[in-house]
Amino acid sequence: MIQTQHLYYVVDVDIKSFFDNVSHGKLLKQMWTMGIQDKQLLKIISLMLKAEVAGIGFPEKGTPQGGIISPLLSNIVLNELDWWVASQWETLPTRKIYKGKVLKTGTVDRSSTYVALRKSNLKECYIIRYADDFKIFCRKRSDAVKMFEAVKLWLKERLGLEISPEKSKIVNLEKELFRIFRL
Repeated sequence: MIQTQHLYYVVDVDIKSFFDNVSHGKLLKQMWTMGIQDKQLLKIISLMLKAEVAGIGFPEKGTPQGGIISPLLSNIVLNELDWWVASQWETLPTRKIYKGKVLKTGTVDRSSTYVALRKSNLKECYIIRYADDFKIFCRKRSDAVKMFEAVKLWLKERLGLEISPEKSKIVNLEKELFRIFRL
């Protein structure tokens, strides 16, 4: 996708102490909203989140680092971010309805919609994320800069999370690849 679509600008975001700063209340509310409404299961997860940590005590926020459930819980917390980024480009409604054929995989080919969206002044962007590690791919540097600032603000306002300024950056993959292969 990167080379065929020329999405060389990458917003590489590192959330500062993500697993230490997840709000327990927000996480449980997100689970309920997603349809996980089994009160016994939510109580068990709540107890796991509040389990005593040796030498630290009982945490008021955060998920157990290294715990087998933590990557799953991070996916729940950041699910809203995925949908928000997708709403900025991928799933943005257009005035005209473009019919895409259904591919063998069962997904709908949205290439006609994307062609129309590219003619607009919108920021083309796609997110790739695993747990708390994510990258947003953009076509133009100006779009990457806007997305970087928007994501930083969104994470702070919606989830109370901050990014690590030392570890977060915008990278031009085309220049990086050229530099690597030139060596």
